[in-house]
Amino acid sequence: MRIVLLCSVILSCGLLHLSCTPQQYARRADKAAYGTLTSAQRAALGESSPFDIAYDPLSEDAAPDAAIDAPPPQPDGVAASQPASRYGSICVGDKRIPLGGETAVMISVREATEIAFRNSRTFQEQKESLYIQALAVANGRRFWSWGGGFGGQVNGDIRRTAGPDGTTDSASGNVGVEILQKLKSGGQLVLGGGLDIASDLTGWGSGIVGSMLRANFSQPLLRGGWNGLAYEPQYRMERDLIFSAYTYQRFGQTFATDVIRQYYAVLEQRDRLENERVNIERLKETLALTEILVKGEQVSPIEEDLARQNVLDAEVRLRNNESAYLDALDQFKLSLGLPLAARIDVEYPAALEALQEQGPLAVPLDVTRATSLALRTRPDVLRQRACARDADRDVEIAANGFLPQLDLLAGISATGTPPRQPANIRWGDNTRYVGLALHYELDQTDNRDAYRRAQIAADRSRRDLTAFTDSVALEVRQRYRSLDQSRQNYDIQQRSVQIAQRRSKLATLQLKEGLASTRDVLEAEESLRNAQNGKTSALISYTTTRLEFLATLGLIDVDEKGVVHEREQSISFDRIEARYPYVSDEGR
Repeated sequence: MRIVLLCSVILSCGLLHLSCTPQQYARRADKAAYGTLTSAQRAALGESSPFDIAYDPLSEDAAPDAAIDAPPPQPDGVAASQPASRYGSICVGDKRIPLGGETAVMISVREATEIAFRNSRTFQEQKESLYIQALAVANGRRFWSWGGGFGGQVNGDIRRTAGPDGTTDSASGNVGVEILQKLKSGGQLVLGGGLDIASDLTGWGSGIVGSMLRANFSQPLLRGGWNGLAYEPQYRMERDLIFSAYTYQRFGQTFATDVIRQYYAVLEQRDRLENERVNIERLKETLALTEILVKGEQVSPIEEDLARQNVLDAEVRLRNNESAYLDALDQFKLSLGLPLAARIDVEYPAALEALQEQGPLAVPLDVTRATSLALRTRPDVLRQRACARDADRDVEIAANGFLPQLDLLAGISATGTPPRQPANIRWGDNTRYVGLALHYELDQTDNRDAYRRAQIAADRSRRDLTAFTDSVALEVRQRYRSLDQSRQNYDIQQRSVQIAQRRSKLATLQLKEGLASTRDVLEAEESLRNAQNGKTSALISYTTTRLEFLATLGLIDVDEKGVVHEREQSISFDRIEARYPYVSDEGR
């Protein structure tokens, strides 16, 4: 799973060499070995592949500065007159998407998701956010890993001083290094060393070089000690990073379904445009027939004006639909991460015909199982349960604050042999100490307030968890009812189209025979157009709502190219629940 690479990259980052350039630091962080993760983290994260946050959406032959005001694709597929040689292209599979100047290339819904996964700025921002979060975890974890956090400093000073006896030159400097190792028991081990240099710049014999090595250890015995209290912030950071990795995975699924929804929205707008064109042709036929009947004095001229007015109104709607279609297509390009100059179009009518032939697919579970899956597999539910656990843990931490601060202190230090033998450490002449440090505040008002606030926050967190799970269950029920309603609407719209088609034909025949008025024909044509638009809208609404519903339940997979595959079993969080039992229903 690509999604957890970030965890494997960052959690395993160790100490980087001081001579590295910023680019080398970044490369070393990205290439950190997954094998350095603990077995528990392996179990929670699963296997991983390299996580890449590089972003280069255009192909090598694409022109990054292609004009965004290139001629837009025409709905009828007419090629633009501007030559294509001025523009580059974007490749997806075997297709080349020109950036202006050529006939629009039709892309399938599968190709649209592939483009979005590679080009979308929103998707890229999600990857970068996960990476940034992992960097923070790595920065905190280095103090807990073997070897600890490393720090150092170099200071130097050269001076020339004028005095009564003339000018005096002097130079001094020091180098210090320190390694900090934090312990989960709350203790700290500090290993340090320093090198001091001083000289009057008259020669090596006038210089003094000294050194010191030291080791200090501290361990809280009461407040802040044991029970993993000191490690709690780092524990939460690492746990939340794992949650974020799975949230990123779920985002990839919902992102793919959102791209599909937008694709079908453009397809629906394109179908409305075509329905309006066909409707205009029918209205013109009705107008021609009415003109003949008016000349034969079979109908009133008023009916001819009515038919002509309907044609004009339909032409206005056609212009509006053309504008709405092009606007939707341009917005879709931006969602895919394509420049506005990209010459793409949806596969019409092939994509819609395939969708109609497939029909509304059944939902593979009932509302009870859907609710159960949502409460087990949605990352936001897991996070809410983790927040409730953290609030209870904060009560324990606040209660620990009532204890006295009693620390065990120990240390040892040794210096180099003066004046110029810093490497010759005098181990026998060292300084050692062991002691206890006690601190206790008699006024415990602040601790009392902190403890009561933690208790209130814990109670509030439990209420929030109950309310949140109820809202999730309500959301699942509402979506399930919406799916059922969309399915019924589609069935109704199908029958409505059949009736409208029959009514349109019958009204036209009766108009020729003088048994119906022009108004009857125009109303029938209007009903047919509305029924056709309603049928397409109902089918697309059901298809996209169903897919989004399955995505929220973890019942789809999305491969590296953005291709969506439905699953028989939901993507579960068993490994996370094994590591953090409190995120499951049974663990609370």
